[in-house]
Amino acid sequence: MGVIWNAFLDMIFGAMQLVYSFVGDWGISIVVITILFRLLVWPLMVKQVRSTREMQKLQPYIAEIRKKYPDDKEKQGQEQMALYKEHGVNPFGGCLPLLLQMPLMIGFFAVIMVPPTDDKGIVQSTMYGLGRLPEYLGYVIGEPLADLSIRKAGFLNILPDITLTPSSAWDIGVSTATPYIILLVLSSVAILLPTIMNQKNMVGPQAQQQKMIGYAMAVMMGFIGWSLFSGGVLLYLSTSSLFAAGQQFIVQRQADKEDAAEEAALEEAKRKKKAERKKGTKNKNATKKNTTKGQ
Repeated sequence: MGVIWNAFLDMIFGAMQLVYSFVGDWGISIVVITILFRLLVWPLMVKQVRSTREMQKLQPYIAEIRKKYPDDKEKQGQEQMALYKEHGVNPFGGCLPLLLQMPLMIGFFAVIMVPPTDDKGIVQSTMYGLGRLPEYLGYVIGEPLADLSIRKAGFLNILPDITLTPSSAWDIGVSTATPYIILLVLSSVAILLPTIMNQKNMVGPQAQQQKMIGYAMAVMMGFIGWSLFSGGVLLYLSTSSLFAAGQQFIVQRQADKEDAAEEAALEEAKRKKKAERKKGTKNKNATKKNTTKGQ
């Protein structure tokens, strides 16, 4: 399994190195590979958003089921599964795409995250359990991290070093730490975007619960990222989250148009049916009137 995982990390870095050979900037390479990754999983994103929308539409019916069987969890589950089957909804449809994305996301973290060091700043032999050290970036076990060539890797003139974390950049100075802090805030806030975008389709306790989860994740991201996430990881998270939010906006907008067209088609069908029924009633009355005159 370790051989497969290390080969996977090599593949990710190989893609980064290919982009770097054209642009000459490791930060831009991270942005480009992240966008390519998001485009690769676009079909999964569409499936996830549509599944979430369908689940949200069924929430009023689910609330009725829970109200009808407040003390019978087994009956609630049976009724909900029947409801899903009736409407052709897979309750796990929104989770599967996320699970499929996880290996690549973790692999990306393993490649661009700064390796652990001891108290003297010497690179250690493990990568937080994520696989071998990416030595192709210049990480060498037993060598001081400060002496590694990757320390020269930046992002345009914004990040001088993609291996610095916000806390380590803060130790250097406020001006050095500012772009890292901005990226940390941006990546944290970006986590809230899907929740905010889904709020219009949520009501009641569900909306409040999702909002609280979103805020909790944003705070946790900021707390963890301060000392753990390097500039490269923050750049990846910010790019991925913002691009994913744009994807979600496009998919939701298309789904809204489809829902509106479907609703308009139903209304038109009802109007035609009503008109035909009205016309049938008139014809029936006319026939009855003619019959009465004939008598």
